Amino acid sequence: MPSRILLGQLSCNGDILYATTIARQIKKDFPGCHLTWAVASLYRRVLDGNPFVDEIWEIPARSRAEIEPLWPSFAREAKARKKRGEFDEVFLTQVNPDNYRNFDGTVRASIFRGYPRPITVPVTPVMRLFPDEVERVRELVTRTGFCSGEYRVLFEAASTSNQSFITPKFAHETATLVLQRLPGARFILSSDIPVRSDDPRIIDGSVVRFRENAELTRYSSLLVGCSSGITWLSTSDWATPLPMIQLLRRETSVFASVVHDAEHFGLPTEPILEMTECLPSRLAECIVLALSEGLPSAKAKFHERIPVRLNLYFFTFIRAQLIAKRPLTILSSLRHVYRRYGIRPFLRFARDCVVDGIPAAIFSRRKAT
Repeated sequence: MPSRILLGQLSCNGDILYATTIARQIKKDFPGCHLTWAVASLYRRVLDGNPFVDEIWEIPARSRAEIEPLWPSFAREAKARKKRGEFDEVFLTQVNPDNYRNFDGTVRASIFRGYPRPITVPVTPVMRLFPDEVERVRELVTRTGFCSGEYRVLFEAASTSNQSFITPKFAHETATLVLQRLPGARFILSSDIPVRSDDPRIIDGSVVRFRENAELTRYSSLLVGCSSGITWLSTSDWATPLPMIQLLRRETSVFASVVHDAEHFGLPTEPILEMTECLPSRLAECIVLALSEGLPSAKAKFHERIPVRLNLYFFTFIRAQLIAKRPLTILSSLRHVYRRYGIRPFLRFARDCVVDGIPAAIFSRRKAT
């Protein structure tokens, strides 16, 4: 009998996209198995059409805030179902709240540690769209004139993971400045927040479902992102690879850095330009250069090489685990961080905290940046 396997990754859009690699790996490791994926109803559509998922166990959730409180009861039920023989294997990969021991400061690698076997399949997220979704996108870009633009920018206009400073207002102001220099450009500002614009060249992308942004990449020439769900969707096997400009908060940059992630998994970094906090005018200048002369020219002038800093890791994660009295979780996580980065980031953190002393600094936000 084929193995009956449960994969538990309830949230969120980007994290579920990462975990599609694990579903693919499970199908390789357990040929002929029946794979059930437990996912929050809020994010269920990310898995529609996935060829490596046989069944969905949908956990009702109306908001992201509901998911963490639901996790303990879900985990108990998953283990009870295994005990009753409904599943032969159960893999719960979600980092928050039970798998912080796997956390190394980044998301994809930490999720992969929730699966006890090596990842040997491509890490590219798996996405499949249906014909009606493809048609919806085609109709939108035709009706709005997006596909007729000389330059076509897909702009991820909000960060649900709080790893970027981008907002719809910031995105709209940036697009307006770019259009003053490149009037033939077109922008789709994509997020779940509606955007009002008097300029028909700046298009509200809130009408696009999350999944459909993968199809939008096929009409675009540049992605401006904030390392949130749309960014990672643009790296899926459905999307067309785009040169990208990523905008990150300086204090969360290591957690969110697309370059950092690509280097770790041996993926190309040449198409990625990263910047931290800046004004719309500076971002607009970068976009104009990337569109008119190519990303390499923009990268030579604007790219910021982000060093590995563990300040936020200690100030937030380690502090929270100390308060929760989880010493084994801390030791396990620190081991993963050390194995990945070595001693240098720890020495840099100690140097940053030399004034207050490391123990005091962990409980203070004064040195967080």
